Amino acid sequence: MGVETGGGRKPRQITLMTYGSRGDVAPFAALGLALQQRGHSVRLAAPHGFAPLAEQYGLEFVPLPGNPEELSREFADQAGGSWLRMVKGMTAHVLPLARGVFDQLQQAAQGADLIVHSFLMTDAGHTLARRQGIPDVSAQLFPVFLPTRAFPNVAMPDWPLGGGYRWATHALNTAVFRYGARLMYGQIRRLAPELPALADWPFAGRGQGQTPVLLAYSPALLPPPADWPPYAHVTGYWPLPAAPGWQPRPEWVRFLEAGAPPVYFGLGSVRSQHLPRLLEAAVNAARACGLRLVLGAPQAAGWGGEDVCVVAEAPHEWLFPRMGLVVHHGGAGTTGAAAAAGVPQTAVPFSVDQTFWARRTRQLGLGPAAPAARNLDSARLEEIFRQGVEDAQYARRAAELGQRMRAEDGLSAAVSRIEACLDLTSSIGRNL
Repeated sequence: MGVETGGGRKPRQITLMTYGSRGDVAPFAALGLALQQRGHSVRLAAPHGFAPLAEQYGLEFVPLPGNPEELSREFADQAGGSWLRMVKGMTAHVLPLARGVFDQLQQAAQGADLIVHSFLMTDAGHTLARRQGIPDVSAQLFPVFLPTRAFPNVAMPDWPLGGGYRWATHALNTAVFRYGARLMYGQIRRLAPELPALADWPFAGRGQGQTPVLLAYSPALLPPPADWPPYAHVTGYWPLPAAPGWQPRPEWVRFLEAGAPPVYFGLGSVRSQHLPRLLEAAVNAARACGLRLVLGAPQAAGWGGEDVCVVAEAPHEWLFPRMGLVVHHGGAGTTGAAAAAGVPQTAVPFSVDQTFWARRTRQLGLGPAAPAARNLDSARLEEIFRQGVEDAQYARRAAELGQRMRAEDGLSAAVSRIEACLDLTSSIGRNL
C-alpha cells in the first residue's frame, strides 16, 4: 500500500463518514486502514450492513441506519442522468432516517481530532467538526463542489457550449445540493429542534481557510484543472486490499488459465430491474463472438459453464489484469481499477457520476462507447465485445495509462494531506 507506520507524530483520533454502496464505503475503509498503519486511531461511520467489512480490516465501526441498496435502486432505475430526480429520490430516502443518522454521526465524532466526510455527508461532517472546534476534510470519489471551465458537473452533459457553460453547471448543481440539503434539514429540525443549526458552507470561498478537498482518483485519468483552488488535491485512487487470508477459488483460477483472457461483465453493487436482462445479453453476446466471459455479479449464479465463469466478489486488482476487456457500470472505483490494470474498458452507466466516467474513458480512447444501461442489448454488446478485444489501439492506450497509474500511491498522498492538516491545526493551537 505504500503507507508506513510511525513517523514521529502523536497518534490522533480520526473519524471517517460515508454513506452509500460498497463503492462509496470501500475507499474510506482503505483510507482508514492506511491511517491505522500510520499509528492513528480510526472510526468508520457507514451503513450498518458494512459492519463485517470494517471488522475484516480491524476498523472501529459506527453503524448508520438505512438500506443503501434502496438508494442504489432509486438511482439506477429512476434517477437516470437527472440530478433533480436524484435529489428527489435522495430526499425521500434520507428524510425518514436523518435523525437516526445524525445521532450516530454525533457518536462517531466524539473525541475526534479530525473528521473526513464524503460528499453526501458534507453538511453533517462539517457541522460536527465546527461544533467540536476540529478540522474537517472533504473526500470525494468524483469532482463535486469545485467549479471549473475544463469539464461539466458530473450530472450534466458535455455540450459544446464552452467554459462558461461548464462553470455554470457546477454552480447550478452545487446550489441544488447546498440549498436542498438545508431545506431538508430545516424540516428535520422542526421535528427535532434540539439539533444544531448547520455550519457555514465549507466551500463558499477560495482562501486557505477552506475545508480541504481530497479527490480519490488518478490525475492521469482526470488531471486537476488549472482554475481549481489550492485546497483541492487529486491524490490518486484508494484501493482496498484483499481481505486478510483471501484466496481465489480454484475453479476461477482453472477457468482463467484455460484459454485467452476473457471478457469481464459486471455492474458493481447496482440493484437494477435491468440486471437480469443485461446478464443474459452479456452471455449471448460473448457466445456470438466466441469469447469466454466472466460475470461479476452474485445474481448470475446459474450462468456458469465451460465458457462462462461467475466471480461474485473478488478484488479487482487481482481479477482485472487477467481480462481482455472490462465492461462495467462506470463507478469511480471500478473505472480506476480497470484503468490501473491496463486493459481496455467500456462503461455502461446507470446514472450521474457513472455517466461522467463513461464519457471520460471514451475521451481517453480506452474502449468502445456504450449506451446507457437501460438502452443496452445483446447486439450492441456483441459489437462492444468484438471491438474492445480486437482493436489494438484500445489495448495500447489502456496499457500506457495503466503504467502511469500503477506508479501512483493515492493512499500515501491522502494520508500525508490529512496529517498536514492535523499538524497545521496543532501549530495554530500552540500559538494561541
